[in-house]
Amino acid sequence: MSTTELMLRTSLEGRVKRTLQTYFRRPNDVLIKESLGANGLSPEQVEVTVKLLNEEKTVAEIMEYLHDQGYFA
Repeated sequence: MSTTELMLRTSLEGRVKRTLQTYFRRPNDVLIKESLGANGLSPEQVEVTVKLLNEEKTVAEIMEYLHDQGYFA
């Protein structure tokens, strides 16, 4: 595993991305909300993220939106 991969695994951005990827394998709205909150997103950020999931956005589109909104700053 590369250094970049290790850093991504431990960063907020990496944890959120893995959580979103898991949602597409096994959709569960309650679990995704709890997981995103546990990963460090605020309740408001969690709601925005779940709304994007319900709009059938891809993980890449959601991550781009969250990044543009400064969630990982």
